[in-house]
Amino acid sequence: MKTIVVGAGAAGLMAAYELSRKGVDVMVLEANDRIGGRVHTFIPRGFTNFIEAGAEFIHGNLPLTLGLMKKAKLEYIAASLEMTSFGNGQFFESFDSKYWSDFAKYASRLKRDCTLSEFLNRYFPDKKHEPFRKECHDMAQGLDLADPDRLSMFCIRQEWTSHETQYRPVSGYAPLLGFLADSIARNHGKILFGHKVEAIEWQKGGVEVSANSGVFLADSVIVTTTLGNLQNRNIAFEPRFDDGFFDEIGFGEVLKIVFEFEFPFWEETQPDLGFLFTEEEFTFWTQLSLRRPILVGWIGNDRASELSALSDEVLSEKLLAKLSEAFPKYEVKKILRAKQIFRYTKASETNGGYSWTTTQSKKAISQINKGIENTIWFAGEAFERTGDVGTVESAFQSGRYIARKILKMKI
Repeated sequence: MKTIVVGAGAAGLMAAYELSRKGVDVMVLEANDRIGGRVHTFIPRGFTNFIEAGAEFIHGNLPLTLGLMKKAKLEYIAASLEMTSFGNGQFFESFDSKYWSDFAKYASRLKRDCTLSEFLNRYFPDKKHEPFRKECHDMAQGLDLADPDRLSMFCIRQEWTSHETQYRPVSGYAPLLGFLADSIARNHGKILFGHKVEAIEWQKGGVEVSANSGVFLADSVIVTTTLGNLQNRNIAFEPRFDDGFFDEIGFGEVLKIVFEFEFPFWEETQPDLGFLFTEEEFTFWTQLSLRRPILVGWIGNDRASELSALSDEVLSEKLLAKLSEAFPKYEVKKILRAKQIFRYTKASETNGGYSWTTTQSKKAISQINKGIENTIWFAGEAFERTGDVGTVESAFQSGRYIARKILKMKI
């Protein structure tokens, strides 16, 4: 049995890892010159510390990610979730509305799914609730990268009310994906770089995968490109099949701006700062647990779309100006050592950042996970069966699930 995996991101590597361990002939075709996809740990020019271009956190006590970290002998550490806001010239506690307890109570009682907007209009409809509704909308847009008019309450009611510990890999995510890639190689699997897949011709039990570098044959294919690329129909399938299910899942945009300073100036007045929420929907977070002078700026979804046309210089100036307001004692530009901007928008090669769950996602994901005639399969963070999408863990889980379905066919 031979299987081609399209993409060497977290889902693709996990699928190839599982298949190669069981003796399947696996070939991974990756468009870029590195593994990882939206996971990219590196030291850019001008920086003295490594940074994460994409995924950064381990979102809870996640069995597959933490199990792999242990197997790879990699360390992880709890991440600070201390959340602070800054506005009107002062710092204050974030998300401290008295209505959050009611939100959790009403959400837990839901018997039928609805959107966040529908939920807020039903339970928090009055003028006095306006600040709380805005807080919820900002959280949906800024952190989930989601449209409140489509975002599933069944998805976020647990996520938003959970107090589970969050972690970050001490050495970044790259060593973990490197561990998977090394294992694939030891098991005689291949990872080929610079091979951008453009079309897949198929019939039951056979595929012909056309890349910019040539044509590759196999019994089946696992496509792990981003949901944004699938929604954009960047890979042509022949014969075509009904692929409307891709459009039933949300996929948001984000701008990530990483700053390295000469020292962590914010610690003088905010020594426990984890996350900082500011006006104009700019979010920042620190590397408190790693004690590094790195500050990440984050602009999500609609705001990211609005600002995406700005140059790197103008965009970074906007965020630095906001930091100067919050920390006026320091001339932040003078102590800035380096900056790097990563754009996960509809204009980027990923066509967005990561997925979020709509009220239609569950049905769509179930259909996607059935594959096409046991020949074409899809895996990725957007297709995790539980609907807990948008993380490295969900990508790992999806890749493993599809690989094991293929292995059952082999038996």
